[in-house]
Amino acid sequence: MTSFVARSQLPEVQSRKMCVLGAGSFGTAMAAICARNGHDTVIYARDPAQVEAINSTHFNPKALTDFELPENITATTDVATAVANAAVIIHALPAQKTPQFLKAHKDIIPADTPVCITSKGLYLPTKQLLGDAIIEEMGRQQCLAYLSGPSFAKEIMQNQPTAVVVACEDINIAGDVQRLMSSLFFRVYTTDDVVGVQLGGALKNPLAIGAGMIEGRSMGINTMAAYVTKAQLELQLLCQKMGGRADTISGLAGVGDL
Repeated sequence: MTSFVARSQLPEVQSRKMCVLGAGSFGTAMAAICARNGHDTVIYARDPAQVEAINSTHFNPKALTDFELPENITATTDVATAVANAAVIIHALPAQKTPQFLKAHKDIIPADTPVCITSKGLYLPTKQLLGDAIIEEMGRQQCLAYLSGPSFAKEIMQNQPTAVVVACEDINIAGDVQRLMSSLFFRVYTTDDVVGVQLGGALKNPLAIGAGMIEGRSMGINTMAAYVTKAQLELQLLCQKMGGRADTISGLAGVGDL
């Protein structure tokens, strides 16, 4: 079951350092969410010119270029600098590069620092859930959380009301991420169903392609409604067989994202 506590009902959250790995559209939006909540936020990016532009102009020249970034966002090309003393590491790099990236940098990522994965997808080389592939590649237990839901980066930057869910086997860690990131415009719910959240975020993509085919062939609302309803049911059944919960698929990470 997912849960949410309004920010006004939460204890006052102390300003913390937040790290975002990835300076694409979603990474930039996640950094903005953290910074707007008063957290000093460091973005890691590979491109020195992109880093320099973010630090000197407070605009990302490669993603969401029309939006000025909060002044408490800085950028770096050094992963160690980005992750040092971070309360949460938000991972916003492509799913297929995620396990190898975290393996390459495991010596500078503390095992007990939550890594919040925002990438959506199954790991294709080994046909695994992304979290399972990460643990296997890193060769150790890592504190992992998974953030998913209907969350277009541009709309987040525009402060359009957005709701997402963060999953972690340790519900207290999910609650920490919720407290650090929730705001009036960005609502974070929590769950311990890491399988359901990962499957919903990944498998809604082929289902969405099917919906696009229906739209492209100018079929009507009847067809679309039938398709989405049956697609959600199939995803629920698959999720349950893999150890997740049907109600997760009925929520933000499943039908919400679809």
